[in-house]
Amino acid sequence: MFRRLFAPVLAVAVLAGCGSTPPAAEEVPENSSAVDLVNLWRVTGAEGEAVDTWLRLDAGEFQLWRECGMISGSWRATDSLMLASVFGASGSCATGDIPTVDWLEAVAGYTPTDGGWTLVDAAGSPLASLTIDGAPDPIDTAAEFYTQPPEVTDETRAYFAAADALPASLTPPVLPGRWTPDGFTGTTDTFVEFRADGTWEGSDGCNGGAGRWASDADGG
Repeated sequence: MFRRLFAPVLAVAVLAGCGSTPPAAEEVPENSSAVDLVNLWRVTGAEGEAVDTWLRLDAGEFQLWRECGMISGSWRATDSLMLASVFGASGSCATGDIPTVDWLEAVAGYTPTDGGWTLVDAAGSPLASLTIDGAPDPIDTAAEFYTQPPEVTDETRAYFAAADALPASLTPPVLPGRWTPDGFTGTTDTFVEFRADGTWEGSDGCNGGAGRWASDADGG
């Protein structure tokens, strides 16, 4: 059984901004690109993970394969940043609670290696290595294609396309702080608050959300 859990709501945001930002991982070379992360990777060097652990990265979603089954979540990346957040699990990894994957949810960036990538935290310290090596066995509670590398399509490339640069006459705001909709006249408490520690919290007045945020030197 696959369980997608929503309490609390977890999300990932990679947002434009400049000025005061949470610690950022070291920038990767210009020839690296977030779309190149899309693949099925064997995970090594990650704290607490067994030998047979794979991370499948597709546009906007990931599947982390363990002996217990599959843990799922969302991720976003620019050419220098990466954030991930878990939202559910399948197989015996599904225990009724949102799983925690501390090393993956501490990832802030990535650097290329000869055979793949190294995922790093906000200080640039390595958290895990990704290489192409084998694949997990299918399980009854998840579609078999989740054990295979995702196809990189035009839609995939479009998903990772960089946002248009701001006009020269505009300056990105300093994001940390509490933001409310301009001209909003409702009675509900609608807001988003970006904290200097790299977390955010917000509400549309009825539903709340929280997660991590980051911005790079280019405002991405």
